[in-house]
Amino acid sequence: MAALPGIEPLRLVRDRPDRLVMQVRLDGRTAWLKQFCGTDPAASVAQAQARLRQAAEVLGQDLDAVAPPLLALPERGILITAPAPGQPIAQLLAGADDAQRAALIARMGSWLRQLAGTTRTRGRFGPRFWLNGLRTRIAAASGDWIDRDLVAGHMQRMRAEAELLRGAEVERGLCHGDLTPDNLFADTPRPGVLRLTAIDMQGSAVMALARDMARLLVWLESRREKPAARVRDGIALPDWLALTEVRGLMASDQAPILRFLIGEVMLAYYLDSARQPLRRRALMRAMRDWAVQEGTVRPVP
Repeated sequence: MAALPGIEPLRLVRDRPDRLVMQVRLDGRTAWLKQFCGTDPAASVAQAQARLRQAAEVLGQDLDAVAPPLLALPERGILITAPAPGQPIAQLLAGADDAQRAALIARMGSWLRQLAGTTRTRGRFGPRFWLNGLRTRIAAASGDWIDRDLVAGHMQRMRAEAELLRGAEVERGLCHGDLTPDNLFADTPRPGVLRLTAIDMQGSAVMALARDMARLLVWLESRREKPAARVRDGIALPDWLALTEVRGLMASDQAPILRFLIGEVMLAYYLDSARQPLRRRALMRAMRDWAVQEGTVRPVP
């Protein structure tokens, strides 16, 4: 990246074919720079900037917030955003007891509820879209670490459940697109009050609310070192309840769709775990638990 007036590079965070992410100092303030590297970087910048502004307007930027854009350079494919205050929720979860963990998960759920806000609508669920995405991932995956029997069995079960969900009502709303504890930061602007600020929202869109919920739950399960005593849909029951019992977040008829999308995210994460053997092991366990359940609570054998 060529030198830019007023922008001092501090450290490279990510360098991928599609984008570069760097911590910088912008006019003396710490900030985050993203440089999009696709076929139309200027359009990517415009889209990301529009999504951040939409999210900020919907959230209200009080106790539920998003890191706002500071500077856009579309001709260079660059968007610079403010840093999120506080710590990543992932760090807080690492030191949390059971009650604190449940409270943090519920707080993330209430942030998502606020984001969905007035954009919520009802439509028809299209499971084929998610199945096609998995087929593409499976075709592109390689490595002798992949348990092909596990993958094939999981896909067979996904296809069976898709048939039952074809045409079902799905609740949609504005979602983060990558709702994980790494992408939500927490701070306390006043005693006893937790503010959440999101980063990495370029993938935000109006879609099934259950998809963001599924990503959060699978992220949590994929980092679990020991099996939980009781699980639902392959997820530790306390985590599943902490999120799904957030008032106003998910209607009861969405539980089968949440289950299906949990299965979809599990397999997608598994296929991306080539360099994460511990996480892969947790995902394999979760996929097997998911397969033997049908929206019920069962103890782990």
